[in-house]
Amino acid sequence: FDISSDETFVITTTNRKEITEDNFRELVQDGVTLYVLKSVDQMLLLATKERIDFLPHYDTLVKSGMYEYYASEGQNPLPFALAELIDNSLSATSQNTGIRSIQIKLV
Repeated sequence: FDISSDETFVITTTNRKEITEDNFRELVQDGVTLYVLKSVDQMLLLATKERIDFLPHYDTLVKSGMYEYYASEGQNPLPFALAELIDNSLSATSQNTGIRSIQIKLV
């Protein structure tokens, strides 16, 4: 990409915190995604992809949430484990402003 010398721009994190000389060490760490934008509130024209490293809780992997309860009732535990994952994701992002979207793909 190319930015001309007379163009102004900002560098932000994915949650739109502007990177400055003062907060650089605090906000820029390994694996962080940065945007180069014309302004902090610039709309993105296309969907973006970001790598997320996720380490599920032991109980999510082994017990699928409340696995014992639902398994004893003869229910398939997978839908309940996915519901638990979605619920935890919503809770973890409850303070985020804007639209929260969760997409789960099973391959």
